[in-house]
Amino acid sequence: MTSPATTPSPIASAPAASTPAPSSPGTPSVAVPAASPQAATPAPAPSASTPASFVASPTPPVPVVEPSPQPGTSAPEPTATATVIPVDSENSGPAVYYVAIDDGGARGVRFGCNDSLVPIRGVAVPGDPLSVALGRLLEAGMPVDSDAALYDALADSSLRYLSGYMSGATVVVNLSGSLRPGGVCDIPRIQAQLTQTIVSASGASRAEIYVNGRTLTEALSVR
Repeated sequence: MTSPATTPSPIASAPAASTPAPSSPGTPSVAVPAASPQAATPAPAPSASTPASFVASPTPPVPVVEPSPQPGTSAPEPTATATVIPVDSENSGPAVYYVAIDDGGARGVRFGCNDSLVPIRGVAVPGDPLSVALGRLLEAGMPVDSDAALYDALADSSLRYLSGYMSGATVVVNLSGSLRPGGVCDIPRIQAQLTQTIVSASGASRAEIYVNGRTLTEALSVR
């Protein structure tokens, strides 16, 4: 049986003192990490009573250090990652406008029969803000909100959003269905609710609203 002393050790031997590893002063080699001071000490030969596989390496692991930026340059800034955080889910969606009856402008813009136009925001959901806002306004069906004391003049109507597009600073919206105002004061309320909700959601300066191909004013005048 061959003696362990004559069997080649699995541990790489240290480089000879007469042939130092080529490296630039102060710069670690890319291929081979800089040797620690213990690397110059020859590895002890394994004894006959100790298996070669249990001989510890004389060279401890060298930590990897990130290179410093070149002179005259600054370290790169960390890349910002867009993260959506719902800070306030009740106030993050597009605004939908309702009416505070006979409020006199105390809670919003005064209009019509001494009413106020009040914006309400819901939970933010994916999608076009105009589609989301009109979907909430036309499908909610809220005649009176007992908690907020707000009125929806569109609650008895049956409208559906078809399309919308920008024409300069004007947003053009097409609706279909029927309008059923509850009285004379509901006419300016319907106009205000639709117009302000559409303008706010689209970012336009003004709105042109069509119901079944007619302007909103014409559609309300035949009621």
